Amino acid sequence: MRSQKNVPSRLIADDGVWLAEEHPNLHARLATRLDAPARARALVSDWCRAFELDGSRGDMLRLLVTEIVTNAVVHPWAPREPVIVLGASFSGENVIVTVTDTGTGPSPAPRTPQPTSGGYGLFLLERSAIRWGVDEVRGTRVWFEI
Repeated sequence: MRSQKNVPSRLIADDGVWLAEEHPNLHARLATRLDAPARARALVSDWCRAFELDGSRGDMLRLLVTEIVTNAVVHPWAPREPVIVLGASFSGENVIVTVTDTGTGPSPAPRTPQPTSGGYGLFLLERSAIRWGVDEVRGTRVWFEI
């Protein structure tokens, strides 16, 4: 069960993040840098703590966000200043996450992971999310629901 006690009215980071108490959504704009996956994971961890999304569900949420943001860093196909937009919100008891990059490359698809070259992000997403998808809305957006 999700709770809203001890929710900060506003969380602000240097690249623009907020969590509003009346709208328990996370919205972050992250520079496409090597530290973006770690920053996204930390923001989602704080968000999970605020709404008591701990245990295996919170762990899976952090893992999937890290994997999808990593893909946005590694494969953005962005012509200029690449930015990653991370969003998380509730739909009933489920959590919906979106990760959008400014890239215009081909839509990602799951593949068989290779121990030496990775490929686990969408593989894990395929097996762990209730549903997920990819679209091209102002870049490439990967969304999932758990």
